[in-house]
Amino acid sequence: MKLFFSFLAFLVIYCNDSDAITKQEIEKEKIDNLKTEIKSIADTSVCSEDFRCYSVGIGSKPCGGFWEYIVYSNSIDVVDFLAKIQELNEMEKVYNEKYSIQSDCFIAMPPSSIDCVDGKCKGVFNN
Repeated sequence: MKLFFSFLAFLVIYCNDSDAITKQEIEKEKIDNLKTEIKSIADTSVCSEDFRCYSVGIGSKPCGGFWEYIVYSNSIDVVDFLAKIQELNEMEKVYNEKYSIQSDCFIAMPPSSIDCVDGKCKGVFNN
């Protein structure tokens, strides 16, 4: 009888753990997909005399701060773009807290300058 209950307890624990992992993986995939979309939008931006370059921090590190900075220009729908970044940052912050995610506490720095090179914004990052 003890063997039966031990086996039953194992199944309950195993099933609950696998469900939690699946939910975590699904949430992480949503975060990764949104980050990919944001970078894609930034890559479509162009710079010229009419369109200026900017940088913005994206992601939410468990220790605080951003994972990285990306560059973009105001040739895109900036309001929608920044809203997506805000959504990403909040989603990742909640994810980190919910799943006790850890990382290094290295602080990502914004570019020291941004240049327009061949119609594309290029960040200059000093180490």
